[in-house]
Amino acid sequence: MYRKLSVVKRIAKELNIKGKLEVSNKTNKRFMITLLDGTIIHFGQWPFKGRGTYIDHKDEKIKSAWQARHSKIMKDGEPAYLNIYSPEYYSWHLLW
Repeated sequence: MYRKLSVVKRIAKELNIKGKLEVSNKTNKRFMITLLDGTIIHFGQWPFKGRGTYIDHKDEKIKSAWQARHSKIMKDGEPAYLNIYSPEYYSWHLLW
């Protein structure tokens, strides 16, 4: 089991997500991104349980179920996966 930082960096580049991606220095998070304004956001469970995220298992059915569950999480009145200051944004776009 490894974190796949290079995969996440490639996806971020393809999606034009700006910031510095690194392995998280928090023991329970997989990655962190430092945004251009200096904000640091940690995201992704680590070590993961089960099959991990979409970048690990490539299972569309599991991805769809995860996205259906997480699409209901709200932050400041909008879905959290649309807010660049939420960890859900980076999990949704880079891991799932």
